[in-house]
Amino acid sequence: MTNKSDKRSFHERLTHFVHVIRTEIRNGIRQEGSYLPSESMLAKQFHLSNKSIRKGLDQLVEEGLIVKIDRVGSKVTSKGEGAITVHFGCSNSFPSDFVIDDLIADFSLRYPGIHIRRITLNQHNYLDSAREMIGNGLLDAVALNSPQFQEWTEAGIGDALEAQQPDESVHPIAEDAFRYGGALYARPLSFSPVVLCYNKRHFAEAGLHEPDSYWTWDDLMAAAAKLSLSPGRHGVYFLPTSENRYPVFLLQSLARYAKEGENAASLRHRLSEGLNKLNKLIASRDIFPPYMAKGNDETIGLFADGRVSMIMCTYYNLNELSRQGLKYDICPLPALYRGDPQKTLLISIGTALVKHSRSREAARQFVEYLSSAEAQGIIRDRTVGIPARRDCSDRSGQASVKLPSRYAMYREMIPSFAYHSELGMNIRQLRQLTKWLKEYWSGMMDEDALQVNLAGLENNASVHRQ
Repeated sequence: MTNKSDKRSFHERLTHFVHVIRTEIRNGIRQEGSYLPSESMLAKQFHLSNKSIRKGLDQLVEEGLIVKIDRVGSKVTSKGEGAITVHFGCSNSFPSDFVIDDLIADFSLRYPGIHIRRITLNQHNYLDSAREMIGNGLLDAVALNSPQFQEWTEAGIGDALEAQQPDESVHPIAEDAFRYGGALYARPLSFSPVVLCYNKRHFAEAGLHEPDSYWTWDDLMAAAAKLSLSPGRHGVYFLPTSENRYPVFLLQSLARYAKEGENAASLRHRLSEGLNKLNKLIASRDIFPPYMAKGNDETIGLFADGRVSMIMCTYYNLNELSRQGLKYDICPLPALYRGDPQKTLLISIGTALVKHSRSREAARQFVEYLSSAEAQGIIRDRTVGIPARRDCSDRSGQASVKLPSRYAMYREMIPSFAYHSELGMNIRQLRQLTKWLKEYWSGMMDEDALQVNLAGLENNASVHRQ
């Protein structure tokens, strides 16, 4: 492990310690007048030195939450009675993707009168969970990714979220994900294209040149065949049913037909090239493992363990790899055919303000903070993610995590970025397509049945709901 990784780990543990104790005091778990455990016990619990624990306790003293009494201990003096609480809904990946606890800790230092309570929303029913909590007055701000926001607008955004002011310092394409009816409804926090991540050592051992932007999917499959010759290793993998992965093939297929001037063709016809290439890759069991990961994080685990040589991933996924000694790099995804337009899926994540929040101004302060230069700088310095602010994403040399050498390639890739909304179908139809593909790949649906379903996709997907 590198020194940078050691420092990063220490900073994470210290920030986590302060955040936990602060939250427990403000939520009444640690009552006013009670004492914290001894410094040695806290050091053992949070895997920190006594010196680091004292540093964290000093911060809590500055916030007025505890007082140190010589030869007695640290006494809880307040639970933040005067603090305004902002309930912030986000996914369970936020602590690693955005070091959200670091951001909340920094915000708390700047605005000690505002307490941020982070609420982890149900990942499998994220949007319904968020809307239900908003309807019950239980959320003041919420994080959304681009497909979640698209789904919300397709279902009717109503008056749940408050329109926000655009920010010229933000990458325009990141803001585009959160526009509806001419208004901006979420401030972009970060964005990432889907890219190809590869093991540099595997390529060197196989005597292969590393992939580049000239590659097609056939080039990838040829390289994967050689990489798979090593025992216990497959050449390439991604979660086939992930709606943030396989649509790349559909976007590339649509771009190919647009290039040929065949946009008048049926959606099924325009998607055919991409689906055929996707099916060919998945069916190549000598290079693509017959394995169904439970999520994209599990794909990262296979790659980190050296069991696959190439994966499709986002910059967010690279946070896990950055803390390991793995020699890896990234490059743009291959094209369907030589000379085709480069196209990849873009995922943007933003924070929205609940319109009828009871802590509206405090929530606004927090949402605006997350898109500020200070917060965006923390994201740039402590993660592999791409901050939405251009001045922070373009900055170099400050990161405390190991970045891939091609980190900055996203700047040249911007013309190839596309959102789910460019697929020619809504999110409900995309999920129906995902269901059909799952059945097709598992042998529960034959080719003819799949084609019949695809033919009706453009008109009325609900007719084919099973």
